[in-house]
Amino acid sequence: MTLQSILQEFHSLKAESIPVDLLDERYADLMIRMEQSYEIPDVITAEWEEKNRSVSTVYRLIASNRLMDT
Repeated sequence: MTLQSILQEFHSLKAESIPVDLLDERYADLMIRMEQSYEIPDVITAEWEEKNRSVSTVYRLIASNRLMDT
């Protein structure tokens, strides 16, 4: 799972017209797969974030849209 493929899937989700509860599930699934693929810790520290800036940026993008869109 590359960051590019994650971003493509995220943009596809944003473009779809699907019910809010299903959108939330799909965002959650995408985040879980990122957590597993990139070994994102339960508590993201500044040190981890600094070492994994691009992963953190994409993860936060999905998380913030999940909060706003659902």
